Amino acid sequence: MQLRWHALEGDHHDDDDMLFPDQDSFHFYEDTLPSGAFYKCHRSASRPARQVLAIPELFRVITTFQRGLDIELAPICRSWRKQLEYCQAPYLLQVLHLNTVENQRLLQRLLHVRPDMFTCDVMDLVARSGHLDMLQYLHEHGATCSTDAMDWAAEQGHLDVVRFLHFNRTEGCTRAAMDDAAKHGHLHVVQFLHDHRSEGATFYAMDSAAINNHLHVVEFLHKNRAEGCSKYGMDRVALEGHIDMLKFLHVHRREGCTAKALDWAAQQGHLAIVKFLHSMRTEGATPDALTWAAENGHFEVVQFLATHRREGHRVHAIQNAVTNGHAAIARYLRKSRQKQCQCVIS
Repeated sequence: MQLRWHALEGDHHDDDDMLFPDQDSFHFYEDTLPSGAFYKCHRSASRPARQVLAIPELFRVITTFQRGLDIELAPICRSWRKQLEYCQAPYLLQVLHLNTVENQRLLQRLLHVRPDMFTCDVMDLVARSGHLDMLQYLHEHGATCSTDAMDWAAEQGHLDVVRFLHFNRTEGCTRAAMDDAAKHGHLHVVQFLHDHRSEGATFYAMDSAAINNHLHVVEFLHKNRAEGCSKYGMDRVALEGHIDMLKFLHVHRREGCTAKALDWAAQQGHLAIVKFLHSMRTEGATPDALTWAAENGHFEVVQFLATHRREGHRVHAIQNAVTNGHAAIARYLRKSRQKQCQCVIS
């Protein structure tokens, strides 16, 4: 900076000799003030004011209590004000993340001069992102949060954040914490919530864990929790094609499934699951099973259903197969329908 260079070299105006009485003073201002801030202050200050600015100890005392914005923070605050209300917290967190090297310093300065910007939404989002250091700093400086903080941290699998919130905060969580931790397969979080929290869960925990094929989580919930699951859970497991999960639910759970399980498995072409449901379950299927299998070109599933099940509406299945270009399936269904008619006549 030109002004600083002149001050050190001795090439300055009459009043500037008080500006940097020694090398330490220069480095203090260079490290403390944002770029350009001291130049503006110096050019407009009187001689007594500049004498004060030349004493680092006194300068620190004065600036400790100021609430103004320096040059670096001003554009951040202006942009924050322009955001819609529900976008302000995400914007602030984005700013702090973009300044990864200096985010702790930036956080401290913003919290000092603009505490109103740090709503509970900010701390909730910090918990969700898993930044424990930032969360601890906000906690120590009086920031607030809501139950979303622990709920979202659990959903993302941030056990260290969940532990911190549990042992240091009073907001707690909701049943969504365990539900969503189970959904995403975070067994360590599910276990912690089970051991330390009383909010519990809902049947959605086991349903969603099963749908996403987190067998270890389903086993834990089955052994340790009483919320259970629903028929929809097993139906969706069939749709997703998770044969091992389907077998576990069949053997260990009593909720069962509906006819949609076989329908959806046929729709997706999961032959092994179609065979298992046909052999081991009694819920049956609907005509949609054959129609959807033919429509999607799952030849082996169509053959199995046409041979072993009676729910199918073959005319609709043939029409859908032809419409989607599955000529081989259409021919097969016509022949099997003709054989069936001949058997009835005879």
